[in-house]
Amino acid sequence: MNGRRAITGLCMLCALIVGAFAAQGASAAGTTAYTCAASAPGGFSDAHCKTQSEGGGFVHKAINNNLTTELSGSNETTDGIKDSTKLKFTFAGVAVTLTATTNTVSGWMTNAEEGGEMLAHGEGTATKTGVTSSAAGCKVFTDTLPGKGEEGVVHTETIKGTTKGQGDAVKFEPAGAFFARFIVEGCTNANLNGTFSVSGSVKSTTVNGATVNFTHEDTTAQNTLKVNSTIKAGIEGTLTLKSRAKSADSYVALSATT
Repeated sequence: MNGRRAITGLCMLCALIVGAFAAQGASAAGTTAYTCAASAPGGFSDAHCKTQSEGGGFVHKAINNNLTTELSGSNETTDGIKDSTKLKFTFAGVAVTLTATTNTVSGWMTNAEEGGEMLAHGEGTATKTGVTSSAAGCKVFTDTLPGKGEEGVVHTETIKGTTKGQGDAVKFEPAGAFFARFIVEGCTNANLNGTFSVSGSVKSTTVNGATVNFTHEDTTAQNTLKVNSTIKAGIEGTLTLKSRAKSADSYVALSATT
């Protein structure tokens, strides 16, 4: 039996991507993305605008509406630890966890106002490396259509994200048919071998400063992220996002507020 199973932890990139746009308690006015800039005095004590502190050395710096901003992201936390991205689902009666040790993201975002609502949206792609499966013997390869690529590497297709109409969440979905596609071979259980895809959509409801968080429980309960079109899936992990207005600039942490 085969199908296309995507490390939607990949999708996480999704959030992998525009995830930093989700607001920390959005209001009806909507959500706006900001950079976290050094300033004294400021309202945060850290360069990722996570910890509020009166007189701290960092502040939210506005990103003008309709200004396209470059994005860069990774699964490295503000403490310098890489937090693995995981996709979990059950296939052919087997509980499967796909784990990526590294997740890197690139893309763009912009703030806008539509119909009186402030919002942020953008697009990007992610690359997962060190991808392994919890199922015995399984090896994961990127799907190059046709054929397969490097073992342990999965590339997402273009993913778009928006806060429009999402309240305090950000919604991610593929620009095309899939978040990602990849090939699995060598499994002891032959039913797990095949080409897989991840489709549908997923929301991130937890953002802390420049870090977007996903939990398996929350994303699975949404019942919108699917493996092979019909199998319910969930993702877990974190993504830390940075932005810059020009390619000559240095990246700084991307945060959000209402």
